[in-house]
Amino acid sequence: MKKDPKNIIRDIVESSKRIKPKTFNLTRCTLLALMVYNKDGLQYRELKKILDISDGKLKSNLDYLLDVGYIRAIPIRLDKRDMHIYIIKDSGTKELIKIIRWVEILKDVEDLKND
Repeated sequence: MKKDPKNIIRDIVESSKRIKPKTFNLTRCTLLALMVYNKDGLQYRELKKILDISDGKLKSNLDYLLDVGYIRAIPIRLDKRDMHIYIIKDSGTKELIKIIRWVEILKDVEDLKND
């Protein structure tokens, strides 16, 4: 069934209002997705290796996600070193789902273009 373009535009706008705009960047979305996939959490060095980004960029994005309550940092001691495991919270999972749903609505625009 073909979707009405007016409804798609309305859905895009309405769905975008449910997303925290500061959360929606590639690094933060990727961090949330990685933590959903790795339920036991990930260490800072694992995240840095996977994302291949600078310490400053990783730290600032983790700090933001911690500040808004989307993730938590659990202190651990490994090989006589203090570090943290980063784990997603329910609020982070919910925000990621909102973002994914919004992106799915955007795909409808591409379908309209191809019709």
